[in-house]
Amino acid sequence: MPVTYFALLTTTGAAKLANAAAVGSPLKITRLAVGDGAGSVPTPDANRTALVNEVRRAPLNQLNIDPANSSQIVAEQIIPADAGGWWIREMGLYDESGALIAYANCAPSYKPLLAEGSGRTQTVRMVLIVGNTASVDLRFDASLVVATREYVDDAISTAINRLDYKQSVRAATTANITLSGLQTVDGIALAAGDRVLVKDQVAANENGIYVASAGVWVRSADADESAEVTPALTVSVESGASLADSVWQLITDAPISVGATPLVFRDITNGLARLASPAFTGSPTAPTPSPFDRDTSLATTEFVQRAIGNFSGQTSANTTRALTLDMAGQVINCGNTITVTLPTGTSEAVGATFQINNAGSGVVTVQAAAGQSLYGVGNSTARTFVLGAGDTVTVAYVGGASWYAWGGVQLGASAGFASFQQPNGYQRLPSGLIIQWGVAIGGTGALTSVYPIAFPNAVLQVTATLADKTIGSVGGISLYLNASTIANKTAITVTVNGSDSAGATAARYIAIGY
Repeated sequence: MPVTYFALLTTTGAAKLANAAAVGSPLKITRLAVGDGAGSVPTPDANRTALVNEVRRAPLNQLNIDPANSSQIVAEQIIPADAGGWWIREMGLYDESGALIAYANCAPSYKPLLAEGSGRTQTVRMVLIVGNTASVDLRFDASLVVATREYVDDAISTAINRLDYKQSVRAATTANITLSGLQTVDGIALAAGDRVLVKDQVAANENGIYVASAGVWVRSADADESAEVTPALTVSVESGASLADSVWQLITDAPISVGATPLVFRDITNGLARLASPAFTGSPTAPTPSPFDRDTSLATTEFVQRAIGNFSGQTSANTTRALTLDMAGQVINCGNTITVTLPTGTSEAVGATFQINNAGSGVVTVQAAAGQSLYGVGNSTARTFVLGAGDTVTVAYVGGASWYAWGGVQLGASAGFASFQQPNGYQRLPSGLIIQWGVAIGGTGALTSVYPIAFPNAVLQVTATLADKTIGSVGGISLYLNASTIANKTAITVTVNGSDSAGATAARYIAIGY
């Protein structure tokens, strides 16, 4: 059957469309005219510049690409009930300059006036096939047109579909699934048409809201376009063994391209706390900050327990090992004969503390790491600590390259227990008592020896004996303490009577004072 009714671009329209494609400036179609063809249906002619007999020209109601065919442009106009009294046999599209761009004939249709006893609102459409729809400006002035019911329904549907809060789904996935076939999701046997939140795909760009079917699943109509899938999209789950009555929110940032952008959903079932002065109920939890954080992070009970001095746990060390900063705050219980090396301190870790115990029968050596030093409190000499069975030491990082230790095993390094362990030496005690010893060497007569350190206050007791000497044939040797010895806080003087064949005489002494 030959085609009787059709539309075509006019010669002027084709030239303008070609120019629009060439220069990148879209052609603006603004009006649609109808005519009665002067009493008969005309045959479209590309050379036409006007309708045969135009009866009405008005702004377009709608101008868009046919959703079923991307090469077709649909122009629409609504003729209100108060216009009419004539036949419609021809139509034409005009651009903003008034040039006829496209011309069409149509089956005769009478548009009555209300005054004639019958009236109606009539929609006329003209479908135009073009090679490049991008060369046509698909805009119209919404304030000058009347909306059809279909247009309103479509506009409402589009607006609803673009809302962040979506229609609920029957179930939500808990693992990666095949997006086809009627299957069981979270304990729910799906039926055709069920909406499903898919959120656990290995390929996260597959995530989204789908409609279950016996064949391949498709995305739901309200979440199948990028304009409908935006950050903060929210959907409720109706059923499921584990996710029933839960609420999920899309946390992927814009821009989002459906099918290409990985989509990530977060469970917000229990709501989100206000940013300003949130009021929590129940047992809220939070990540525990690093042990050495000094910022505005929330302090959990775990963090507080460490901060107030309670040990955070214990570690057993039965072989030689190096401690790490994340073990700070722990009790290190050692066994066997091993060496424990402290970690290298950092500026954030000042105050990091370890309690190191020798809980075995071996010997535990505690040392600083390379480039760091370990001191006993009150002593400026770097050292290691050797723990015998039952000994303990507490070690803390004080900054720079220094660690300080205190506890029973470091008493030997304390100023209160300072000592000089030589033939002429001394031992201090925390009470202030000082014990000194030495040797006075000389011939017959007074022998004087300066104490290794002066007694600050007084000498309490002094005793002296002859050194182990071979006595010669001349006779015996006797020794006595001078009366001034007790009063002298810096030196001891003894008198030797007689001599031996070896020559020099020596006296050994012990002095106690404070």
